[in-house]
Order: sequence, then structure tokens, then C-alpha cells
Amino acid sequence: MNEDGTFAGQETKVRVMLCHSFPVARIGLRTIIDGERDMEVVGEAESVEAGLASLDELRPDVILADLCGGALEGLDAIRTLKNVAPQVKVLIRAYQRNGEYFPLAMRAGADGYFTRDAGAAEVASAIRTVARGQNYLDLATVTQLVTTFVAGNGKAHADSSADGLTDREREILCLVATDHTNGEIADVLHLSKQTVHNIRARLMEKLGFHDRLQLVKYALRRRIVGLEEV
Repeated sequence: MNEDGTFAGQETKVRVMLCHSFPVARIGLRTIIDGERDMEVVGEAESVEAGLASLDELRPDVILADLCGGALEGLDAIRTLKNVAPQVKVLIRAYQRNGEYFPLAMRAGADGYFTRDAGAAEVASAIRTVARGQNYLDLATVTQLVTTFVAGNGKAHADSSADGLTDREREILCLVATDHTNGEIADVLHLSKQTVHNIRARLMEKLGFHDRLQLVKYALRRRIVGLEEV
């Protein structure tokens, strides 16, 4: 017998918890997951918020959650989950096909993201990927992001190259414009709060701005962020 209680040759299954507001969707996902030899569904909940109470009992390795409705509430729950159980991987199944929630989900702490169009094989692959500690992003969302980038890259790149900002300053500009605090930015970029404060001050000085509203308008004008993100 191995140290983890399994017998030699016996594979430990990835423990998956389903958090989805629609029972029919949970049934479909359970069928996919339980049909794989290396993973199993250990519990279900209507939302990530509802599932938080069962973490200690179910001990999931991966939480597969939807962002079908109440997306902002779901993102807050993901942040809470990552604070209390950072070892649990979060895989998002988004109802929206255009990937609009992808950057918000990843900033909240999600480890992977795919849309409702994903087939059974992709769902299983996504679970295995995040369970190994890697990030997952489905091809449909990648294609959408690349298309959006290419469509707006000409003017945006010309404008951003002329502003004299470094890549790090543009990152912080984007996060400030989307209403992140210095502490949250420090966590996302793995910097100290003081470093973020200094870069933010330098950014404001370079652009000649005095408040966040000016930064938001600038980021929208340069198409660094979209209106739905601010």
C-alpha cells in the first residue's frame, strides 16, 4: 500500500466539485467526468458561494464552476475560495461565447477557462490540465482574443508606443483603469505595494494626470481596456 492509502498500481482520482446553477448542466458534466477513469465528481452546489461551506468535507482538487449569471458575485466567491483554499484549482465554464469574462475570471484567481461550446474531451482535458497546476484556456477563447487584438492593434499600438510607457506601466494602467487597488495589483503582479505605488505615481506623472478618472478615459481612448471592464 502507498503512503496515500492507495494500493500499488491504483491511480488517485482527481476530485471534482461541480458548481453550476442548472441541474441539467450538472448532470451532463457529471456524466462526462465520471466516465473518465482518472477523475470523479465528489459533490455539487448551485454556485461557488454555496460550495464554500462543503470544502472541508468534500476536499475537492478542482472546482468546475459556471459564470452563466451573477458573474460578479461568482468572481467574488472565487477570490474568497482562493483565500481560504489556495490549493484548490478553479476551472470556469462560461456561458458567453465571446470570452468577455476571461480576464475578470483570471484576475479573480481562476486557473482555467472554457466556454459552453467545449466538448466532452475538452472538459476532461481542462480538468487534468489545471489539476497538474497548469493554466487552461480553450481554443475558442484564444481565437476570440487574438481576433480582437488584431482588429484593434494598429491604432492602439501606435498610440501606446507614443506615450512613452513601459510594459509594466501599461499593465498597471490597465489594472488601475479596471478599479483594482494597489494591494490587488501587487498580488496580481507579484510586487510589493510600495513598488506598485511608485510605478503608479510615475505613470500619472508621465501622462500628466491627477486622478483615476483621467486614467480610465485615457485607457478607453487608447483601447487598452473595454467599456465593459471599467
